[in-house]
Amino acid sequence: MPVLDTSKLTTEAEYQRAFTILGFMAHAFVWGRNGAVSEPASEFLPASISIPWVTVADYLQLNPVICCAAVCNWNWQILDEDAEDLMNIDNLGTIHTFSGSMDESWFYLITTAIEAKGARGLNAILSAISGVENNNTELVTHALNEIAQSLNEANHILERMYERCDPYVFYWKIREFLAGWENMAEAGLPYGVLYEGVDDTDTFSLDNWQSLIRRFRKYAGGSAAQTPLLQAFDIALGIKHFPTGHVGKQSTVAEARNRLREQGVPEPPPANSYLVRMRDYMPSGHRRFLEDLAATCRIREYVLLSCPDTLMHMGDASDPRVALRHAYNDCVSLLKAFRDKHIMIVTRYIIMQAKNGPSITVRPASPVSNHYIPRAEQSQALTQASAHPLCGGRLGGDSLPADPTMYPQTNTGSSHVVSKSTTGGCPVAAAAAAASAGTSTSLEKGRLARKIDDNSVVRGTGGTDAIQFLKQVRNETAHTKL
Repeated sequence: MPVLDTSKLTTEAEYQRAFTILGFMAHAFVWGRNGAVSEPASEFLPASISIPWVTVADYLQLNPVICCAAVCNWNWQILDEDAEDLMNIDNLGTIHTFSGSMDESWFYLITTAIEAKGARGLNAILSAISGVENNNTELVTHALNEIAQSLNEANHILERMYERCDPYVFYWKIREFLAGWENMAEAGLPYGVLYEGVDDTDTFSLDNWQSLIRRFRKYAGGSAAQTPLLQAFDIALGIKHFPTGHVGKQSTVAEARNRLREQGVPEPPPANSYLVRMRDYMPSGHRRFLEDLAATCRIREYVLLSCPDTLMHMGDASDPRVALRHAYNDCVSLLKAFRDKHIMIVTRYIIMQAKNGPSITVRPASPVSNHYIPRAEQSQALTQASAHPLCGGRLGGDSLPADPTMYPQTNTGSSHVVSKSTTGGCPVAAAAAAASAGTSTSLEKGRLARKIDDNSVVRGTGGTDAIQFLKQVRNETAHTKL
């Protein structure tokens, strides 16, 4: 396929459309492998896709990888222009999917509808900020009630995930396409993906593996953490997130008083580095909005100082300051409930599917990409590979098998290490030798959708330990309640 020309793209919408189309093409190439279960993920992205995709991504100030904006924000259409509620989820359809299934379409549209309905909450945040600046308790309370309504609607939409998206179909047929190439050694991409034609790499002539691997790119895949709406609610409510596995404290009265004096001083970014990095996968305007919001939002501090614990314990419901604190706590409770529902969905759609395994038995992956080698011919392949090492070149045109002797930490599926002395140091020969010995290489388990052991970590498409991250974010939300 020739390299696609991007010179005729002029508007922001055209660049967004091009980014989405190229993203679907790229992820289908890397993860799809024509649907053959014996094929590993591709570690190379051809120049015909990578060059225009990187060009478009640079214009949009995005990483060239599938993100929430590409599949949800820029990938929907209205079905009935005369509908009473144009953005009702039942009146929306997707433009592109990998599978052509309703399950995949519905999965995207849930987020699209939440984002659309959440716009009211964003406007309410701005009203609350104005109320804080003018010391207008009634305005802040009203704005918090509007935020609560927006969060309540988001909860109802999220609950509808089960209606048209089957957990089995999502995990085994859809989810892998949304993954990136960071922390994906277990899925067959130990080094990431090489964007041919972009990083000036000639993979046919390079014979230095270290130099080649340094040119591979690693990006997180699509993740709910990439939606600016939830991060905006976190900022507005003063919810602090800390590095995964670490326990932190929410702001105290003294800290709240200091922050109210420091108008225009931005709130430090979340200590959780994953949430910070996810902003790099948002449209640039969304990133700047979150940064500006952090510099001006003092809602939690205002509530904390307006209604101290002593006043709250008196229980005078007619006091507007007590009503203000109740309105704030309602927002926190609804955001916590939303994250509870998200954890339940991840458990049902990912964790349980991964532990139960597929209901259809599939043939294991071939140790050599692109071709299934019968056992009778494997010894011949081993002999040829040992006699003519192919290090630095491609096998079958577009796959770079992992070398378990050079990078043992990426050899997640092998219990047997083939020595360099018997393979000439070549990963292709090592793969063939492992096959001849009746053992597995990392390619045999190189799928994101696979059955896992009870003690294994289930990674999200963003590359994190999904449940640990989500539970900590949920708990930190709950602890913000005043």
